Amino acid sequence: MTISKKHKLVLLAAILFAAGSTFFMLVLKPAEPKGLHYSCFKTERGWGYDVLFNERIIIHQPFIPGKSGGDGFATKEQAATVAKTVIESIKSGNDPLFGRPPLQRRADSGAHAK
Repeated sequence: MTISKKHKLVLLAAILFAAGSTFFMLVLKPAEPKGLHYSCFKTERGWGYDVLFNERIIIHQPFIPGKSGGDGFATKEQAATVAKTVIESIKSGNDPLFGRPPLQRRADSGAHAK
């Protein structure tokens, strides 16, 4: 049994399509971010950021923390800088809100209560 030229072309096209798809999936497709990372977003009042762990939001910050009024950051770059600082604080074991280790913070707050 012989394969016609038309069938050979279809088979060749299918093989090339499979090879191209595999190449795209393995080489050209950007890697999904894993671990701690951030994403900036625009709000009605400026810029905010999310800190994510494996695509799950662990911190959603639509405004500048500690500042009254609910205004966001003026630029995307400012939001990104703060998000990076928060991630570094988490990685170093510090509380991202206070910049100190959790046990030290509890000890300090207990000393003030006396």
